[in-house]
Amino acid sequence: MAHRRINAADLEGKIIDIHAHVGISVKAYAGLEYPYCQSLEGLYYRQKLNRVDLGVVFTYAPDLYFQLPTLMDSGRMVPLEKPLAQAPYASENRMVFKEVFDFCPELSERFLPFVVVDPVRRISEQLEVLNQLIAVYPVYGIKVVPVGCQSKVTGLLEEGQALLDFAEHHDLPLLFHVTVDPEEGYSQVSDTFRIIERHPRLRFCLAHCVGLSRKFLERAAAADNVWVDTSALKIQVQAAYEGYRFMAPPEERYDWNYADHTEVIRQLLEHFPDTIIWGSDSPAYSYICRRRQGEDSVSEFRLKGTYEQEKQALDCLSPPLRTRAGSTNASAFLFGRKPIDPGSQS
Repeated sequence: MAHRRINAADLEGKIIDIHAHVGISVKAYAGLEYPYCQSLEGLYYRQKLNRVDLGVVFTYAPDLYFQLPTLMDSGRMVPLEKPLAQAPYASENRMVFKEVFDFCPELSERFLPFVVVDPVRRISEQLEVLNQLIAVYPVYGIKVVPVGCQSKVTGLLEEGQALLDFAEHHDLPLLFHVTVDPEEGYSQVSDTFRIIERHPRLRFCLAHCVGLSRKFLERAAAADNVWVDTSALKIQVQAAYEGYRFMAPPEERYDWNYADHTEVIRQLLEHFPDTIIWGSDSPAYSYICRRRQGEDSVSEFRLKGTYEQEKQALDCLSPPLRTRAGSTNASAFLFGRKPIDPGSQS
């Protein structure tokens, strides 16, 4: 059965959530962490209540490939001798596409599913699954969460290069989890820019306001093929205000009012109207867990937000900026910027 592919024209005038999860983290569930899952139907009703028209979705975690007791005990991701999946994210990616197109086809006009990849492990097996999926379903992009699979993002410049080749061949944009936390050894935004510089024909979005780092916000805005999303904005801004180390320190941020996430998004859009994309990170706008950040670093998080607070940030913007953040910038990232009509310039 052929599945209709959503295109840029379908997004005109629509509010798009560029960053949301469906599926389950077995580790989070077993460890009594929150959140641990979200169904597509649940996300649909959450978005409908908040007047969001479409959303990018991707899976939650690659846990089926790894030893759960080891993950629970030390936080380290050690492959199973007989994995439940042929590669990290393999089964989880399949489930997302089945949920969107096979289990909930009545919702398939509302969601743009991405695949998630591990930059280092079992690249050929990952590509086998990706090729199987793209032969059957519309695939709209690739999500990379290096800390989520404990693989350095720079692996994409080495053993994982074929994943970027796959993205370029199919014109797929890439959404990266990034951090400026000096103790996080997998997802450094500076490393991600090494990938961006070597692949100018690809489109990239950097998540979580790049830690509200002035330097990296400006660097993203200076590139024609880079965007920045606001996912989990409420807790990111709260973390900046309270001095968490995974946000840029005050001397490396703009002098904004970090007591109010709606003020921060206004400043972001006024400074970078063509770069910032609104996203919720649903349901990870709350983050209550322990996460291994590197070989010798484990962090505890206890941050709580809601979908309503994420949408409140978008709704506080002026109509032109709301359209930029919630629609046109998302469309440009997903499908490419519209060519400038010479006749429209005077």
